[in-house]
Amino acid sequence: MIVLVIFGFLFIGLMTFTIVRLSISCVFWSYRRPVDKPYVFKVCFPYYIIILSAICIALILKFDNHPVAIYYFSSVYLTALLIWKSEIKSSLKKNKKFANEPNPTQLP
Repeated sequence: MIVLVIFGFLFIGLMTFTIVRLSISCVFWSYRRPVDKPYVFKVCFPYYIIILSAICIALILKFDNHPVAIYYFSSVYLTALLIWKSEIKSSLKKNKKFANEPNPTQLP
């Protein structure tokens, strides 16, 4: 019985991660012109997080502040923040690969 409960939590967690990941990826995929990720983050992140906050708060209130609802929607919110952070970190690492080396004549 305990194995089924653990399997259920893992399945729900994996599905939640997949749905949040797809929703964030769609933000990047649906952007009309090809731009870098920091620009999309700057333009779209505030709207995404405001809408996600409103949805999470509304659902927590709908379930009468039940602790399970609070934990679940808090984890959804934190998962979204971590995915956005990893997207930006990965794009910054790509950009650092092509950084120019300082010119030896410019060094003191």
